[in-house]
Amino acid sequence: MLNINFVTPRNWLFSILISVILFTVTPFSQLEAVASTLFFYNPESNINDFRALKKLFDTHLANNGSYQFQPFDEENIFEDFVKKNKNDVFLLSSWHYQNLLSKGYTNLKPILVGTINGDTTYTKVLSTKKTIGHIKKLKGKRIASAASKDYTNNMLETMVIQQPIHFKVLTVPKDIDALMSVLFGMAQGALTTQNSLNALANINPKKYRLVHQIAESQPIMLPVVVAYTSAQFSNDELINAIENLPISATGKEILGMLGWNGWKKITLLEIQELKSAN
Repeated sequence: MLNINFVTPRNWLFSILISVILFTVTPFSQLEAVASTLFFYNPESNINDFRALKKLFDTHLANNGSYQFQPFDEENIFEDFVKKNKNDVFLLSSWHYQNLLSKGYTNLKPILVGTINGDTTYTKVLSTKKTIGHIKKLKGKRIASAASKDYTNNMLETMVIQQPIHFKVLTVPKDIDALMSVLFGMAQGALTTQNSLNALANINPKKYRLVHQIAESQPIMLPVVVAYTSAQFSNDELINAIENLPISATGKEILGMLGWNGWKKITLLEIQELKSAN
């Protein structure tokens, strides 16, 4: 006797739904996938609220395309992503970019550089509460800084003309915290930007007069946006979205958290200066 299995309308509908799910889930996820990511790491500053920064950046980037922002607080993990994600874009300090060049990342090309009131460079200043004759008198003393320990030590070494001196680094959230650490005796020195000292002079001239500047760095280029040469043009829209941050209120808030207030296309001369300083 021939057995015939009939498909009921309900079973038929269920089969269709399963087929639709199986055959559409992969294409749909591809359509919704992020087109490109902006990866961020900056040893020059100590941003302690990555969640807020990511939320603001993702909101801004979403208005310009299928992009996202991914910050890091560990240098080695960030560099892993630089190595593996050659179709994306990276925001990092000029000092870190120079380090990557020395490690063989020669295909990374700077595209944008940050600006503060139109300037693409700034200086770091070592300040104390007491007047001292020479930086070497701070040997073994605690230096407050909003930058990473490696960056702080490297910067202090460039300020010492003679043999390198060992310093203890107290990491704080912001430059103003570094200055306050010195004023309240928690550190013997503060490594900050000249802009932060100028801000203290405007906000609290009395406290500013208590701070003595004992050493200043050479001009340092602000952070840069870089991409692999092969992926630069495919990321034009993302790069435009980054460059246009100063135009929107959200973008200005992002830049305020980062520590600068604008962008400009980096020139060939500036790229050459970056590479020659390596």
